[in-house]
Amino acid sequence: MLLFSLIPFLSLSANAQDMVNAEKEDGFDFAVALGADFGGQYYSACTGSLITPQVVLTAAHCGADIPLELVVSAGKAFFGSRVDGEAVAVGLSGATVHPDYVELASGFGGTLGENDIAVLVLEEPVDIEPVWISEEIVDDVAVGSTVTSIGFGISDSSGSGSGIKRSAELVIDSTDDTFLYSDSDTNENAAQICSGDSGGPQVYWDGEKWTQWAVHSWGDQNCAWQSGSTRIDTVYEWIVDQLEDVHGTRDRCEMWDVYDDGTCDLDCPEIDPDCVEDEVVADGDDGDDSSPKVTGCATVGASSGVFWLPLVALPLVLRRRWHTG
Repeated sequence: MLLFSLIPFLSLSANAQDMVNAEKEDGFDFAVALGADFGGQYYSACTGSLITPQVVLTAAHCGADIPLELVVSAGKAFFGSRVDGEAVAVGLSGATVHPDYVELASGFGGTLGENDIAVLVLEEPVDIEPVWISEEIVDDVAVGSTVTSIGFGISDSSGSGSGIKRSAELVIDSTDDTFLYSDSDTNENAAQICSGDSGGPQVYWDGEKWTQWAVHSWGDQNCAWQSGSTRIDTVYEWIVDQLEDVHGTRDRCEMWDVYDDGTCDLDCPEIDPDCVEDEVVADGDDGDDSSPKVTGCATVGASSGVFWLPLVALPLVLRRRWHTG
């Protein structure tokens, strides 16, 4: 079976037929189309995900045949449900490919590749909520789980439909150290990622928030058999290294500017001031007011970048829910 890296078709956004066997998608605002605007002609080449207000995660192979300088100077990130004049287009100021990226090589003796990950820096931050990326190893929970894949790729193997945001639920059938694999015959309606969905997010809903587990990397020639998406957990530290270069911190809550924003955020490595309330408690014996005491969800801050703190929120403390789909 011939495999390909979901290498983008530079096709003009047009009225699409109804990713392959997927549904048109108006949610998941963090999913972004990557392409260009040539004098009002809008092109969608790849997909990415906003992981901080100024950084997009995508696949390394999206720029494999193009000098990064050209990607940055000509590339645009399009936020919206389709790539056209209504989308919010933001230019790029930087791009970095994983230093150990290995390209897919199809055919006898070929390889599925490795470290198909890259980050793009936007010219300016956007007011769109990013997606949480997976720090935790997913081996024990991935196989058999249903994830949602989002992309702006073609809608069938003939190459039509690029530039429209679509989503589909895929089942993770197997894993290795590099990829999450999904077989079309286990997916409802045989849904599958296809060309132009490269770099797009594969996200998991844990009942409270969406977390990105992987980045779309490759599929079979007809988008009808199997796909592989690069695991984030195995390259997590490299990704955070790039975020630190941009934001000067490894604390995602600081990058997202959610500390002291009026909502208690329990997923942060430090105690959010919004999770601490001062309460004056009256002395039951003499009626005098005692000193204010700290109540709420604040207990002990994380010491090593643990983003999911085992804290219990009191009923009066609001917890941010990261659902955007």
